[in-house]
Amino acid sequence: MDASWCRPVLSMRTLLTSFVFALVGFAAADAHAGCDDGVRLFPTPGATVPTNVQFVLEGLSGEQERVSALVGSSELALFGGKETIPVAVEKGWASSMNRVAVRLKPRRALEPNTEYSLGLTRALPKVKLVNDTFGDNTPRWRTGPAADTVAPKFTTRPAVSEGFYQRTKDGLTRTLKLRTQVNDLGASYLVVSMVRARGMATKQQYLVPVEGETATLGHDVCSGSFGFDDGRAYKLTIELIDAAGNRAPSTVAIELSAPKPTTPEPELQKK
Repeated sequence: MDASWCRPVLSMRTLLTSFVFALVGFAAADAHAGCDDGVRLFPTPGATVPTNVQFVLEGLSGEQERVSALVGSSELALFGGKETIPVAVEKGWASSMNRVAVRLKPRRALEPNTEYSLGLTRALPKVKLVNDTFGDNTPRWRTGPAADTVAPKFTTRPAVSEGFYQRTKDGLTRTLKLRTQVNDLGASYLVVSMVRARGMATKQQYLVPVEGETATLGHDVCSGSFGFDDGRAYKLTIELIDAAGNRAPSTVAIELSAPKPTTPEPELQKK
């Protein structure tokens, strides 16, 4: 789960893109050896963004608390162009599996064809940017020529393509991949709501950023978003949103089964 979140945003939506949406399930809560605390930004630093872009800031593992505390603050701003642009921090989504995300909304439109940087370390001193494109821990983007006002939409209904299950001494990873097509060539993400298909269960909800043809959500041994139980059936409601905050005209509902082990793993039973 070290891939960055998105590809550059383009103002024209004339081509179909396919993406793989991976859902990764439960891992041991205390398995954090070798796991980095940090933050991730959507769209990925380095991407071209519309002038009405809205960002998502995600805190991983030990950075959850600091990212959550930014809601309602006025510490973040975008630097570039003729004026500094204040950024409002709004509540987003919280995962029970070591992740939290907040929405960052610039208080006015950005200038076209201009580079902007986000004053991240001013609000979060010594923070590590996990998807650091430039290697200097400074997130920056370049705007395109205009705002994006066209809503994305699905052109092919999402469907499960494969599942993956792995147990190691550090924890458990489950993956489900969904394939679909959308008519949006720019950066977009999904908001996924998931409940057990049968019986009582608490709803889980989290965002799923899309990178090119792949969107990855969930849990390896470090952190994640959705918890699965072996072989259980789940109902998902999927909403598609682009980097400007435009929402698809309709949601998609599917039912799927979580992956489960197909072969015994005797080495894990040894004491």
